[in-house]
Amino acid sequence: MLIALASVKGSPGVTSVALALAAVWPNPVVLVEADPSGGDLTYRCRLSPGAVIESRSGLVGLAAAVRSHAGHGSRDVAGMGATLRAASVELACGVRAVTGVTSAAQSRGLAGVWPAINSACAGAGLDVIGDLGRVGPDHPAAPLVSTADHLLVVASATLASVMHLHEAIPDLVASRLGRTPGMRCSPVLIGPDTHATRDGADLDSLLSRHGLALEPTLAVPFDQRALHRLEDGEGPSGRLGRTLLLRATRSIALSLSHGTGLGSRQIDGATAVRPTPTPRPVVAASQAAEVSS
Repeated sequence: MLIALASVKGSPGVTSVALALAAVWPNPVVLVEADPSGGDLTYRCRLSPGAVIESRSGLVGLAAAVRSHAGHGSRDVAGMGATLRAASVELACGVRAVTGVTSAAQSRGLAGVWPAINSACAGAGLDVIGDLGRVGPDHPAAPLVSTADHLLVVASATLASVMHLHEAIPDLVASRLGRTPGMRCSPVLIGPDTHATRDGADLDSLLSRHGLALEPTLAVPFDQRALHRLEDGEGPSGRLGRTLLLRATRSIALSLSHGTGLGSRQIDGATAVRPTPTPRPVVAASQAAEVSS
C-alpha cells in the first residue's frame, strides 16, 4: 500500500503528519521523504542508537539501487522491498525512513530517476508513506501521486491555507485521480482540536461545491509538544501514545491500512459523529472571498 501526503501551498505540516502516521502505523512501513525541494527529517529527528546514514541510504541511494536492479532485469517484489529497507535508516522513535535530498545539486541529480523511485515504492510489497511536500502541475514526484492508493492533501486551519486548497484541488484531482481508478483522496486539516469537528465539516461543505469524489476531511490536532517528543526519539507507546496527535493519527492509520471508509473520526474506538456545522470565521471568510471574486 502506498499513501501519499502533499500540500498545494506552503508548509502546513506534511512532514509532521507523515512522521506521526508512520510512528503509529499498524503494519511494517517505510516513510519516504520524496520532497524534491529538500527533506528535513535528518535535521529534525534523532537517529536510533548505532544507526548511521550510509552512501546507499536515502533517496539518492534508493534511486541508484533501483536503477541497478532494473538494469539487471529484476522485478522481484521481495528484492524491491529489501532494497527500500536497505535505503532507510531507523529513527530513534522507531520509524524507518528514507531521508530526502539535502541540497539543490542532489535534487537536480534525481531529475530522471523519479519513475525508478516510484517503482520501488509501489512494488515493494510493504506499506509506504510518501512525503511529497508541495505538489503542482510539474512536480517531479508526480508518479507517486498517480500510483498512490490514497492521497492526503494537508492544509492548516487558516483562511489562506483553506482557500489555496479550495482553488487547487480540482486540478490536482482531475490530473491525478483520473489516471488511477479506485484511488482515494482526503483533505487533512491541521488545527486546534476544540474546533476540529466543525472546521472539518465546514471544509467539506466548501469543497463539495466542486462536485469532486473526495473523502471527508480528516482532522489532525496541532500538538507541537507531542511532535517534538516524537522527533527527540520518544516511542509512540506509553504517555506519548495518549496525546491528541498520536490518538488522531492512529485512528487515521488504522482506517487507511484496513482500507475502510474515513467518513467519521475514531479515537480509541469511540466514533465522533460530526454535528451539523455552524459557521466559523475561517469558512465564513472563505465564502466571502468567493463572493467578492
